[in-house]
Amino acid sequence: MQHVWHFNAENSLRKQQPRYLDSMSPDKAQVIAAIVTKLRESLDAVERIAQMARDETTGGESKAEGKYDTRSTEASYLARGQAWRVAELRQLFAWFSNLDTQNPPTASRAQNGALVELDGEQRETLFLAPAGGTQVVVGGQTIRVISPKSPLGEAMADAETGDVFEVNTPRGPLTYEVVSIQ
Repeated sequence: MQHVWHFNAENSLRKQQPRYLDSMSPDKAQVIAAIVTKLRESLDAVERIAQMARDETTGGESKAEGKYDTRSTEASYLARGQAWRVAELRQLFAWFSNLDTQNPPTASRAQNGALVELDGEQRETLFLAPAGGTQVVVGGQTIRVISPKSPLGEAMADAETGDVFEVNTPRGPLTYEVVSIQ
């Protein structure tokens, strides 16, 4: 555990409470439920778009009208990309759906399934999942879903409450402290 010592007005040492004791993280079960809802909405939308892309590939308007007309090829690339996105979202949705929202798993380290509150340039809450890229708002607080393979996820791998770590960014290194982990 990291403690911070400060001198008071009488020049005597006093121990300051670590910053991680005043956590403001939302309830993990609510966060998981919000992420599942958002993923379901995203999956429904991407499945509709993927179906439209498949229809475009096989539709009459994609038929080549000359040897340099590549509409059908471009439509097939789009359909394939949408199919991959659907598969990724289904996998992530299944992972989140298997989490028990009544008794969410607890974590003592930053790893998949952990809700991590960080203090750095700004205070933020992250949920580590196999894939990231979305965010939800719970109780007025924004929670970003990130992957352990992201730069921030890699930098805080296996961190515990009170740990300080650094992540390299295009703007230079940023320092974060782990405030809480659920």
